[in-house]
Amino acid sequence: MRLATVVAAGALALAACSSSGSKTSSSPSGGGAGFNAAITSVVNPSTATGGSLNMGASGDCDSWDPANTYYAWCWDMQRLLHRTLMAYKSAPGVAGTTVIPDLAAAPGTHNADSTQWTYKLQNGLKWQDGSPLTSADVKYGIERLFATDVFATGAGSYYTCLLSKCDADGAAAYKGPYVDPSGDLPSITTPDAQTVVFNLQESIPAFDYYVALATSAPISKGKDTRAKYTTQPFSSGPFQVSSYAPGKSMVLVRNPNWSQATDQVRKPLLDKLNLTIFANSNDIDNRLKAGTLDVIGDGGVQQAFQTTVQANPDLKKNADNPSTGYDRYFAVMQTVDPLTNIDCRKAIFYAINKVSLRLARGGLSAGAIATSMAPPSVPGYETPEQYNPYPNGADFTGDVTKAKEALTACGKPDGFDINIAYSNSTPKGAAVFAAAQQALAKVGINAKPTPHEQAGYYSTFIGQPKNVIDKKLGMGNAAWAADFPSLNGFWQSIVSGKSIKPTGTSNYASLNDPTVNKAIDDAALTTDATQLETLGKTISHGVMDSATYLPYLWDSSFYYRNPRMTNVYLNPGLGVFYDYVNIGVSDGK
Repeated sequence: MRLATVVAAGALALAACSSSGSKTSSSPSGGGAGFNAAITSVVNPSTATGGSLNMGASGDCDSWDPANTYYAWCWDMQRLLHRTLMAYKSAPGVAGTTVIPDLAAAPGTHNADSTQWTYKLQNGLKWQDGSPLTSADVKYGIERLFATDVFATGAGSYYTCLLSKCDADGAAAYKGPYVDPSGDLPSITTPDAQTVVFNLQESIPAFDYYVALATSAPISKGKDTRAKYTTQPFSSGPFQVSSYAPGKSMVLVRNPNWSQATDQVRKPLLDKLNLTIFANSNDIDNRLKAGTLDVIGDGGVQQAFQTTVQANPDLKKNADNPSTGYDRYFAVMQTVDPLTNIDCRKAIFYAINKVSLRLARGGLSAGAIATSMAPPSVPGYETPEQYNPYPNGADFTGDVTKAKEALTACGKPDGFDINIAYSNSTPKGAAVFAAAQQALAKVGINAKPTPHEQAGYYSTFIGQPKNVIDKKLGMGNAAWAADFPSLNGFWQSIVSGKSIKPTGTSNYASLNDPTVNKAIDDAALTTDATQLETLGKTISHGVMDSATYLPYLWDSSFYYRNPRMTNVYLNPGLGVFYDYVNIGVSDGK
């Protein structure tokens, strides 16, 4: 699950608060509760500080180390702990997709061809122990990304071949500070403690978005505990870790050395955030309904509570159902027999029932039925009427005849066995599997469940090509949206051949198509809207022609927010999750 892009436009007005956590009076001007109110406005604006937010989640973050995390909600949570050179603006709607200076005093300056970018840090930046945060920390945070044996599951691949020469297999010459004897990445220079210069291997006009990735967070070399860093991250943000029990709970408290004067992105109000991981998602929903939990950190509510909320106006006014910019899809693994044959893969595309898959996700509120991997927010998007390369019946419930024709073409007229992987963190994962199993059974394809817990599902289960082959995972249920709002921000990690890696790959189907690869490379070099539209269609059609990614929904989520929460809005730059760092509570408890 990744960052999302554009939803409806909106405005944000948050007053500054002190960093001391002292209690102040509330200032509730406008922005009252209402269904979908947090999509376009700030709900319950307030300057009241203090109190705790009680958050639940169905699984832990993939990592609390910014170098190794890739879940969208975890990138959102990183804003509490880690700052970056640039960051997404704190605003609902389209405004939230723009990046503004964070640690940097201003956006990056660049040379004529955008191959060299320079950033100046603000004065007075500090770590949680009061030590100064410098340009050397920014450089070291990027250098760590090259230790791909340790940090395999984050978005570091955006940097490795951009800041070091790579061989034909995509291996960078620089091996990171743990292996390289010099320990120095020469393409990043730090002329002084407040200046950092990036010298890129190619032109990147959108580099300000790269340095806004959670992956780009500075790391203090003296506090780097390598693989153990996730258990006690060292904070540059307004909160720091008080306690952490992996897979169970985390408590964040205020960082006394964070200064509001240096931070135009965050205006935190809380004293504390309590995160609890629950094994049962329905238990989370019951606690939301009872008011003992305030919000779900990692997604929406389950279907039973959603139905209750929709039927009760007093509850519904505290809910939001935004389009998220995500694709919900199956990766159809071309490395696993008999799916090495494209006609066997096509049989799945024709047989699948997308209506039942949408019902499994929550019905009409779960999103629109998808016919391609390009969602409406990405250049090259086409409506189902314009582009539907695998028509699965007039009503999207499956075309048994075309599926059986494809099975005959692939030499499996009676069907075959297949393992389907899915995350078992919520009941929706099992429901999606059951819907797919039922549809495929109609044409003789026998689907077997292969569930896995959320924390390692994307990184080491379907994100490890060898594991896919060893466990014969024929299909993997997944979701994806752009890492940042650009054509490459959506496509590069999931379909570029360069993104295939031994562990933590997001190219789950191991697609390596020359036409797709070239279009992705070309898209990084232009900002021309017409060219990007053309390249977007080239990528979209190339991906669909390969029959390796089977989209079924352009996603929407259904969220519930406790009415005691203040300054609540959905930020599309953060995957259309609530912007947790700026949320407060009205009762100060």
